[in-house]
Amino acid sequence: MKYFTHRRGRFSILYFGFSIYIAIGTHESPANGIFNGNQGNDASYALRNSAQHPASTMTGDWGGYRTYLRDRGIDLAATWTNETAGNTTGGDRRTAAETNQIAAIMDIDAEKLVKWKGATFNFTFTSRWGTNLITRAGLYTLQQPQEVWGRGQTTRLTGLWYNQKLGNHFSFKIGRLPTGADFDNVPCLTMVNYFCGATTGNMDGNRWLNWPVSTWGGYLKYNSPLWYLQAGAYEQNMRNLDNKFFLGYVHGATGALLPFETGLRLHMGSHRYPGVYRIGGWINTASAPDILLATNGQPAVTGGLPMLERGSSHGGYLWFQQQLTGTFSEKSGQDPVVLQGLTAYVTLTMVDKKTSPVSSQVTGSLRYLGLPWRRHDAVTLAFGTNHVNSRLATLEWYQAGKKGPRRDSEFAIETDYTIQFRPWVYIEPNVQFWVNPGGYTQRDLVTVIGMKTGFTF
Repeated sequence: MKYFTHRRGRFSILYFGFSIYIAIGTHESPANGIFNGNQGNDASYALRNSAQHPASTMTGDWGGYRTYLRDRGIDLAATWTNETAGNTTGGDRRTAAETNQIAAIMDIDAEKLVKWKGATFNFTFTSRWGTNLITRAGLYTLQQPQEVWGRGQTTRLTGLWYNQKLGNHFSFKIGRLPTGADFDNVPCLTMVNYFCGATTGNMDGNRWLNWPVSTWGGYLKYNSPLWYLQAGAYEQNMRNLDNKFFLGYVHGATGALLPFETGLRLHMGSHRYPGVYRIGGWINTASAPDILLATNGQPAVTGGLPMLERGSSHGGYLWFQQQLTGTFSEKSGQDPVVLQGLTAYVTLTMVDKKTSPVSSQVTGSLRYLGLPWRRHDAVTLAFGTNHVNSRLATLEWYQAGKKGPRRDSEFAIETDYTIQFRPWVYIEPNVQFWVNPGGYTQRDLVTVIGMKTGFTF
């Protein structure tokens, strides 16, 4: 595996060794009840976890000062995620790549701080740096083997919002926020992008912005113990993708993204295992170029004419999580927390075939949390497929002189083992298999060996 001779590969091995050393170097046992099989390893969950359990952070309680701030409504946390991956088969070359993200988060409970009932505020900053295995190895995959890479290796304002509860059932949120934080919010189960974050944003990222990109917007939500309904509006502004730090733009909007979603919280079987079932959709009022047709209404084979502009685009998604075995905890009006056992996850996403390079995605995952020999470790097996838009495949086939196969579907499989050494550090070795990378049936199988590591400070 010669790619580990690259300087980034050597750094990754040293980094991995350092992670093991500091994790095993202490002998404290993880606290009970702070691990959540639903949320994956996202930064927002790390904040909620550290706020409730200061011992779950690497830096502890700061001599009691962290608890002092929390009791007065100010919760502070930071996370660092590293993802290193190398391909052993497939692609144009064998190599490795490493990418990182730091997130700094502050939540303010205004009711505790200034007696503003039902009000909370959030400030989130992220910084990403590193390299992308797709580019370095020439993998041609439709989505990322390293989910934390993307949207520019830069520092961003990811969250600046105000949330207000209105009685027992209604609430609203406004400010700068990622659309995928509140709609189509899929837990981050693995290192492959198929199984991490809002699927719509991963497929149609020019119209739906996921973490770490934020945009001006907000939503109104009705929430009850059994079900919820929410609808929002977010600015469509491509300047939000600028590769630099900014607080927000006043000009440049071309339309609005209008998402809507409803969900049910159900219990199945004699053990009353909880499940969450969501369905949603969206309309984008901004114009977008057709993926196949030129302004003359014919396939844009020669490229001599501009692409036909479509006045809007739309899509929909279905997501469910169902616990199958084990134990759980839950609070009224909130999604359940898996404490131990097997949980199934399924997503189905459709985007606009007139404007998107891909048309549909299906994923299925099984995650077992709480193994007999390590009660906070987890094993995950995930499968996903992305279908290349047949209209785009047709255009490419015309441009190639109607020779060769058309692009079709890509398939991704990942299996990983999450080792939760301490409440504040985990490592997640994984193996990924990519069949028909990019939807090209003639391309070889891509095999990726990866390592995801996370710290909460």
